[in-house]
This record gives sequence, C-alpha cells and structure tokens, in this order.
Amino acid sequence: MSIIAVGSAKASPGVTSLSVGLGLSWEATTGRRAVLVEADSDGGVLAARFGLALTPSLVELSGAARHELTISRLRDNSQLLAGQLPTLVAPSCGETAALVLSPIAGRLAEGLGRFDEVDAVVDVGRVRSGSPSAELIKHCDLLVLVARPRFDHLVPLVHQARRLVTNEIPAALVCVGDRPYPPTEMAKASQLDLLGVMAHEPRVAQALGGGLPDNRRHRRLLLWRTLAELVHRIHYRLQTPAAGHEAA
Repeated sequence: MSIIAVGSAKASPGVTSLSVGLGLSWEATTGRRAVLVEADSDGGVLAARFGLALTPSLVELSGAARHELTISRLRDNSQLLAGQLPTLVAPSCGETAALVLSPIAGRLAEGLGRFDEVDAVVDVGRVRSGSPSAELIKHCDLLVLVARPRFDHLVPLVHQARRLVTNEIPAALVCVGDRPYPPTEMAKASQLDLLGVMAHEPRVAQALGGGLPDNRRHRRLLLWRTLAELVHRIHYRLQTPAAGHEAA
C-alpha cells in the first residue's frame, strides 16, 4: 500500500476537496483500490459536507485499533462516500478528533502500510509539528501540499517545505487556482515539484458529491480530467525509487 497524505501549510486552501477527488479517481486511473482517511486534528468535515453519518468513524476504529488493524476492521468502520469511496471520517469536534488521533495515528499508519491491495489517501488538514496527524505524515509515501498562489500562502509554504526536507519527508505541490502568482513561481520559491493546478471553483465540492461519473464522456470534463492527471503523476512518482522513504 501507498499512503498519500494531503495537507496544507495554511488553513482552508482546498485540502478536503482534493483528497476526495484523488480518492474517487484513484482506482479508475491506477487500477488499484483506494480508501480515504480523514485525519484532520482540527475536526472532520466530510460527514457534514457529503451527507455521511457521524458513525462509524475514527472513534469506533480507535477501540478496534487496540488489536491489529485489518482490512475488515477498516472496512467495518468506513462509509461509502458518493456510494463509491470507502471513507473513514473524523469527529467534527477538533478537540475530540485530536484526542482520538493522538494514541492511534502511529498504529493507523503502520496498519495502512501493511495492506498490499489498497492505497490510502489521508486528509491531514493543516500540517503542524506536534499535531496528532504528524505520525501519519512521518510514514507517508508522499505528502501533497495544497496552496493558493498568494503571498499569504507562499510564506508558510516555504517554511513548511524547508521543514519537510529537514525531516526527509517526500513532498510535492498542488496549487488551487493560478492567480495572482503563477503556480510555477510558488513551486520555485518552495523548491517543491508542481504536480498540477486545481480550479478554484465553489461548485467543485458539489461535483465531487456526485461521485466519479460512469459515463466516460463526462470523465473528460475539466475537473475529472485534472484529477486523473494528478493521480497519474502521483502514482508515477510513487513508482520511482526517489519518491519513497527507502531512498530517503
């Protein structure tokens, strides 16, 4: 299994939408199954945004995680987002989410890493040292940092990228929108590889809520084409020796 963490150096640039989009597009693009894990210690939004139930969730998994994490335990505590993507949701309360994540993040990362037949997209929210999700980031095969091409996002992105290099965590950049700064300049300043650019579009969440279209013609729409290209680039990067922790 590969663990792809998705996070940001500054709050609310589109991490959740990208995580859902990657998860929904993963199998159609790579041929491998995916699971979406919400591990944002500031609290989860997937249940409210996509009409999922509050349970089962990370809370129930935390009890089962006292034992070895298995595919069946992961499946039992997941829900289907848009009827397609197995999703492990986090509690909406940040305090509760942090309390649940703190003791199980390491074991969750180890368990996910043992599954050969499925890859995990993990929404870690804002990347901070000392965060309960830091253990998941430490064990990820790639951290995708999401940022808007603005000065207020550039400064924390540069600082975060330097910290990741110091800790030998492989990372890459996805920009949400292409103004006012060119995304290539954001990548150059942060010294991160630019995987691609997502449209800054308020209807993206609504489109994702409908799931990956069955009709191949609809999959050629810009949103799904962009997501498929991002998945392809991430998957290709994961296949190269320099992408993972072994090379680091």
